[in-house]
Amino acid sequence: MKDGSRLLTILLKVSEKAANIARACRQNDVLFKLLVQEKSEEEKNPRFFQDFKTLADVLIQETIKHDIGLEVVQGEENNTFSNAMGESIVVEVCSTIEETTQLLAKVMGSDIATAGLLATEVHKDVQFLDIPMVAELPFDFDIDIYDLGIWIDPIDSTADYINGGEKVDFATGIHMSGLRCVTVLIGVYSKSTGIPIVGVINQPFYTNVDLRWKGNCYWGFMENNIGKCSIVKEPNNKKIIILSRVEDETVKSKLTDAGFVIVEAAGAGYKILSVALGQVDAYILSKGSTYKWDTCGPQALLRSLNGGIIEFQSFINNPDSDYMDVKYLSMSTNFSNSSGLVAYRNLETLQTLKSILCK
Repeated sequence: MKDGSRLLTILLKVSEKAANIARACRQNDVLFKLLVQEKSEEEKNPRFFQDFKTLADVLIQETIKHDIGLEVVQGEENNTFSNAMGESIVVEVCSTIEETTQLLAKVMGSDIATAGLLATEVHKDVQFLDIPMVAELPFDFDIDIYDLGIWIDPIDSTADYINGGEKVDFATGIHMSGLRCVTVLIGVYSKSTGIPIVGVINQPFYTNVDLRWKGNCYWGFMENNIGKCSIVKEPNNKKIIILSRVEDETVKSKLTDAGFVIVEAAGAGYKILSVALGQVDAYILSKGSTYKWDTCGPQALLRSLNGGIIEFQSFINNPDSDYMDVKYLSMSTNFSNSSGLVAYRNLETLQTLKSILCK
């Protein structure tokens, strides 16, 4: 197996392990209530008055880093968690289940039994056939391992992960909030170009059967004009645009006046996945409230479908120039997509949006 296929296989397996951890934490009410704490001022997304992190976030991130085994993995969360005694615990994956159990028990008030359940998920050997929607990879591709960077978001839409519930736009079938908007995002990009080339989106809470959640997993690869994706490339022209719940009224009114149906939903990963699946025509965000970890993996999926993510501001302010793809090279510690974004599946959609938004 070539390096690219080997890496994608690892990413798929670890995304499913991450989904297992997310489900294990969420389905145990007693455990879940122990694990939530508010982020510090430095960690918060400035868009939210409260921005929470959970042990699930931190543990998933460290598990992904551990299993991938590359030093180029970056994530949203820092791996320090405070327990009820006020002690700061550095969460990491240890060499054995027993050691990881002891570490997690420090966070969880010495609850060895529950810590052991989580440690078992962390150290579990996920089999390829355990991954939903992925039976086999139909191609073998190479990749320059030494030119890679990796962005991960262990639990995108943490607020919906914490609050649960479900709100659906029944006219379109889009989930506006709730556990179905939660995703695990892993994106691989080229450090020499900043372009995302491999992406995995795992949706841990896709269906609820007999009070047990099951997930879905999607992947995409695009490099040197060769693209493969687990999503079927179906044309989409549904006249539906998905937005965040804080989008500007001017943008909304232009779209509705042009005959588009507007759906406001949680989770950047979920919104971009809805574009990739052809459930909506595009996701528009005029604000700089998403981050590299939100978009790297989903952008790779869209690229494998001949779509992409471009900067909203350059699209609006310079409509006659080439579109500026969101890239992943950063010379600072500000990892936000500060120019907003437009996620799309085909160029015809961009042409339509240009005629509407650039008036």
